[in-house]
Amino acid sequence: MGQFTDELKRRNVFRVGIAYLVAAWLVIQIVETIFPAFGFGDAGVRTVVIVLAIGIIPVLIFSWLYELTPDGLKLERDVDRSRSIVQHNVKKLDRAIIVVLTLAVGFFAVDKFVLDPARDAELQVRAVQQGRSEALVESYGDKSIAVLPFIDLSPGKDQAYFSDGLAEEVLNLLAQIRELRVISRSSAFQFRGDVHIPEVAEQLNVSYVLEGSVRKAGQQIRVTVQLIDARSDSHVWSKNYDRALVDIFAIQDDIAQSIVDELHILLTGARPQSVPTDPETYALYLQARHLVSAEQSPGDLPESLLLQALKRDPDYVPALNLIVRAILSVTGHEDYDKYTQEEGIPLMRSYVDRVLAIDAENSHAIADRGWMAFFYNNDLETAASYIEGALSLDPANSWALHIAGVISRTIGHNDDAIAFAEMALARDPLCSVCLYALMTASFRSGQLDKALAASERRMRVALGGWFTQGNIYLFKGDVQKALQLYENQKDNRIAWLSSRAIAFHELEDEEARDAALAELMKIDSRQAVSDVAKVYAWMGNIDEAFKWLDSYLEPQSPAFTANFTPILWDPFFRNLWDDPRWAALRLQADLTPERLDNVRIGMP
Repeated sequence: MGQFTDELKRRNVFRVGIAYLVAAWLVIQIVETIFPAFGFGDAGVRTVVIVLAIGIIPVLIFSWLYELTPDGLKLERDVDRSRSIVQHNVKKLDRAIIVVLTLAVGFFAVDKFVLDPARDAELQVRAVQQGRSEALVESYGDKSIAVLPFIDLSPGKDQAYFSDGLAEEVLNLLAQIRELRVISRSSAFQFRGDVHIPEVAEQLNVSYVLEGSVRKAGQQIRVTVQLIDARSDSHVWSKNYDRALVDIFAIQDDIAQSIVDELHILLTGARPQSVPTDPETYALYLQARHLVSAEQSPGDLPESLLLQALKRDPDYVPALNLIVRAILSVTGHEDYDKYTQEEGIPLMRSYVDRVLAIDAENSHAIADRGWMAFFYNNDLETAASYIEGALSLDPANSWALHIAGVISRTIGHNDDAIAFAEMALARDPLCSVCLYALMTASFRSGQLDKALAASERRMRVALGGWFTQGNIYLFKGDVQKALQLYENQKDNRIAWLSSRAIAFHELEDEEARDAALAELMKIDSRQAVSDVAKVYAWMGNIDEAFKWLDSYLEPQSPAFTANFTPILWDPFFRNLWDDPRWAALRLQADLTPERLDNVRIGMP
């Protein structure tokens, strides 16, 4: 054994191994630093590490078998020992090790004192983002509740709109209590009928669950509610209300107050109270809201019901707020276009103005003003001001949080968009739109693991999403996985062809790439034109990308800004971002860096 060790030393195997390990360590550190800047994810770094780990074996074998001589490399057995320059090679190897170590120490110093502080700051920001949702949940302690849809026990089983509406009204009352975390309707109402309370609590991360039933017969109503400690699945409080229908608002207020008392919540604001109206107006309003929430019909039917309600009570604020949403759903919509934007926008504004004339601090109406300023006028500054105001009045306003996220993504403030999405998810854990917002903002900011986690959560609560998840894997460097995911929605031919063209380009399969791109060019669609531009941009064919992009954007079109906004921060177009023509497009769309840097929505 001693002789073998001596022979390893004589042949410089140990020194070669040390030199290789030091050089490999330096290469890995450099790769981990620069790969993300070129779009290579963890998969690329792993590949380099694996190759270097495997490479040490042939290097050591080579150093055992060969020796460097004045005549070049020779097999060790063919070298005349009397002419060996092994000792001379030792000095060369020692110098090489010293040089590599010096480079390694230099890189370590730069990484530690220059790169590391910036990276630590970025990691801190990401840690704050990751923990913000959890911190928000934990800040409420056990003061959290989900209100499940009430069961319709009416004789005709035709009062689901009323039982759902009553539960949602109680939910909305509780949501006004800042000291209580209340799960939004879209998540809570996914649990109907005979549910397992501990499972509900686990999925929604709440301590309490309120469930109930409604029996309505003529002008009489019986409401039964029970508050359940979700952790022990035990009843905390229950109550029956046998009242006339005209007392429905008093019932709602009493339920909310009873929950406040049972959970020992110390209110810092006024006790929330229902907005009363007459029973017939209220029934029309609940029918309309049931249709809007369930998306069971075009907005003209809810609008008709709400107009009837407002004819009876012109100042009924909940109906005024809801009719804005109903009109929005049929204004400039590609599938159901009752109103043009020129007709629908003034109509919506008139209802918003009526709300604010009655209640100047109505956060829903203020958020609607923000949405119209952003979506219809590209007035980012005014929109941001309205949304910030709405959130200051009601931090749990899901509509305002959604708009805040959309605006933040539009202006490139993806960290803010992530924060708003996580705030929304703290109250609406099964919200598909919120998960999409979190996924998109994370993807655009390069936080691919966070984007992937959001994508996987979203696919558990909503159909589709294969292309987005495929794009995430593409940017992570796993092109084959991306291709597999793209195949799940090949019926969306435009996205399928453009995604495959980009993936095949990454695999250097020019024939398959060009075939997919040629098929894409045959499709007569504006979206296909946009996707052709995207493929060329990804390939680095800048001139072709701009040619197709100009065809898609139609610079003289009134819709130019609306068409350009969705692709402004699309990372598939990143090869165009430094081109003067991209800056010109941003200038024409009035989305210049100077303007966007000055727009920000403060956190509630």
